[in-house]
Amino acid sequence: LCSVVPVRKVHSLTITWALPPQEQHYRVKPLHYISWLVGHEGKGSVLSFLRKKFWALALYGGNGETGFEQNSTYSIFSISVTLTDEGYKHFYEVAHVVFQYVKMLQQRGPEKRQVFPTTIWEEIQKIEANEFHYQEQTDPVDYVESLCENMQLFQKEDFLTGDQLLFEYKPEV
Repeated sequence: LCSVVPVRKVHSLTITWALPPQEQHYRVKPLHYISWLVGHEGKGSVLSFLRKKFWALALYGGNGETGFEQNSTYSIFSISVTLTDEGYKHFYEVAHVVFQYVKMLQQRGPEKRQVFPTTIWEEIQKIEANEFHYQEQTDPVDYVESLCENMQLFQKEDFLTGDQLLFEYKPEV
C-alpha cells in the first residue's frame, strides 16, 4: 500500500491484476463483461453491499485501451472503490468483500444469467451496439488514428467495430 498527500480528501482503494494478453479475445471481450458485472449498482451488487455498511460511495472496474494497460504481453484489470471515512477505517474488509465477489464470479463462471427478458450478455451486446450506431461524429483525424490502431489489432472485417462491439458469447474464455 502507498500513501500520498491528496489535493482533496478522497479515500480510494484500487485493486489491480496483471492478466494474460486479451488481444485474441477481442470478439468476446471477457474483461468488458466482468467490468459490467463488477460495476453493477443494483440489488445484490458489491456496491450495494458496501453502501449498506456505509463503506463506499462508488465502485468501478475495468481496463483501459492504452498500450500500457492492453498489449501483447499483458492486460491490466482494476477495481476501484471510493471509500467513505468509515470505509477507509475498514479498507481490509472492503478489499476482502471485493475479492470474495471476484472469487464468486470465477466459481460461477460467465453463465448467461437471465435478466428478463434477455441475458446479461445480450443486454451488454445491445447497449454496445446502440452506442456504436448512435455515437457522436468524431474528429476525422481521431477517427483515422483509431482505424490505424484497429488495423494492427483486428481482422479486416472488424476494423470499424472490433474495439466497440461484442460479437461472440464464449463462456470458456
